Amino acid sequence: MKLFKKLSLAIKSPKKEGISIGRKMGSAPLWLRMFSISLVWTVFVLLLAGFLLSLTFRSAMEDNFNGRLVSLMDNLIRIGTSDLQNIGDLSETMTDPRFETAYSGWYWQISTKNLTQPIRSVSLWDEALSPDFNISAKKIRFSEVLGPENQMLKMVERDVYIAENDITFRFSVAIDQSEIRQQVDEFDRILLIYLSILGVGLLLFSGLQVIFTLRPLGKIKSFLTKIRNGTESHMPSDLPSEIRPLAGELNALIDHNRQIVERSRTQVGNLAHALKTPLTIMMNEAALDKKNRSEKLSDQVEVQTGVMHRQIDYYLGRARMAASLNVISSHCKIRPVLTDLIRAMRLVARGKKFIFNAQSADDLIFKGERQDLEEMIGNLLENAAKWAKEEIILSCFLKKEMIHILIIDDGSGIDLPLQKSVFSRGERLDENTPGTGLGLSIVKDLTHLYGGEITLYDSNKSSNNKGLTAEIILPSLPA
Repeated sequence: MKLFKKLSLAIKSPKKEGISIGRKMGSAPLWLRMFSISLVWTVFVLLLAGFLLSLTFRSAMEDNFNGRLVSLMDNLIRIGTSDLQNIGDLSETMTDPRFETAYSGWYWQISTKNLTQPIRSVSLWDEALSPDFNISAKKIRFSEVLGPENQMLKMVERDVYIAENDITFRFSVAIDQSEIRQQVDEFDRILLIYLSILGVGLLLFSGLQVIFTLRPLGKIKSFLTKIRNGTESHMPSDLPSEIRPLAGELNALIDHNRQIVERSRTQVGNLAHALKTPLTIMMNEAALDKKNRSEKLSDQVEVQTGVMHRQIDYYLGRARMAASLNVISSHCKIRPVLTDLIRAMRLVARGKKFIFNAQSADDLIFKGERQDLEEMIGNLLENAAKWAKEEIILSCFLKKEMIHILIIDDGSGIDLPLQKSVFSRGERLDENTPGTGLGLSIVKDLTHLYGGEITLYDSNKSSNNKGLTAEIILPSLPA
């Protein structure tokens, strides 16, 4: 019984906390929910088992105790009635020596209503048991009485009528119940130890069960990360049957997302090209009309169609870059892109020397679309080729999980106040140089959308021919 009380104290909690705990569990991790259920169930089962085992042991001890009392009672009646004429002069004594030790807790007594001095065991010394003669004891009767030195005694009584003497004797045997309490307490203590060990073992097993059960969910999380990083394209198929449909739905969602993005990109591209063709015709017609008539209308048409052309180029680039960011698992290797761009620029900008310094670029992977990388680096290389006198240097390296790409030219550079303004849409520093003024703006937008940055600064501040360095920082795919 004490075991049940001890264990029950460990799980008591105020009722007011029930609602708040339930709300917290609503967003709790799955492992915590499963482990909490196992914990509650384990504690409940152990409490119930401990209570039932303790109750069973106590019942068995009491039955054994009562049986021993009845046996001692039968022995006392046999001894007391062996000499019917001299029942008060017992020639035999009880076999247990504790009946001969004062206040040992083991007592017997023979008494009657008219017998002033009952016959009692030596262990009672100058004390006596107090049987209630108003209650019949024709059959064996158990009761609890207070004995010498405030001992709580379990007493068995029985009335024996001796016809020869015409007297009814009350035979009483009493034993201190502390013996039962000590044994029950010792059993509860041992039971508590073993149930605690069993509980810890069950909780450890529950923890392992939770780990192995939820491992497939961790696998799904890992694959989602790999899909976002680009190392995987779909969820695996070797999953438990319970979560295999989830993986299938995720794969279908990924494919659907790619189709939507690709379709949107195609539609925007078709729209832009459809508009660019008539705009080009209008610009050509305006140019011819200007040569023939030199009217202001031609000038206005040429200016406005030029503005529209630049706007289409700009928003086409924005639409394409925004769509590419929504494509899951987009990535590309750095070296092939830079090598192809250098090869193309050498054909376009003949007479300019291109130096490719990227020994560490073999293992670098850009976390994004290849065409976006080509757009950014291509625009910067094209600008460098326009302004460089003899040499353009392209270098690439990894620093703090970010890819640093430097395009260095030996041109005249850009004054510090103008280095930020060149990123504005449509801004051109030299109207005589071909271009739309949208290249650097698109590069800046693309870089920021990928979480990177672009910086312009002088290549050589100590020389009049200071040149310009464009440094672009982009995210890399972790190894």
